[in-house]
Amino acid sequence: MRALALLLALTVVLLVIVCVGVVATTLGRRAQRRRHRQARWRLRHYEERGETVVAVSLSAAAGPLLDEHVVARIPDGAADWTERFLLAKEVAEERAYHLNSAGDDAIGNGATR
Repeated sequence: MRALALLLALTVVLLVIVCVGVVATTLGRRAQRRRHRQARWRLRHYEERGETVVAVSLSAAAGPLLDEHVVARIPDGAADWTERFLLAKEVAEERAYHLNSAGDDAIGNGATR
């Protein structure tokens, strides 16, 4: 009788652990999908190893960087730096506009609805 009670208790504990795992996974996926839906593509530029990087980045308002597409890398000492930077910014702004207007299908690599 004790063996049966112990087996039943162990089964109940395992069932609770599995249920908690399923609920936690489901909630995590929902939060990730919500972050992706609320995220926007934005122009971004920064300095990295002697180059100015112009990119389009996907990020939520108060969240981490979710994805990035580099438009151009311009050496800091380039003679035509200003022209290349302005052109890259223009391309990045246009790309961000189109990615934002494309809807959920363009958000992130492998994002699901």
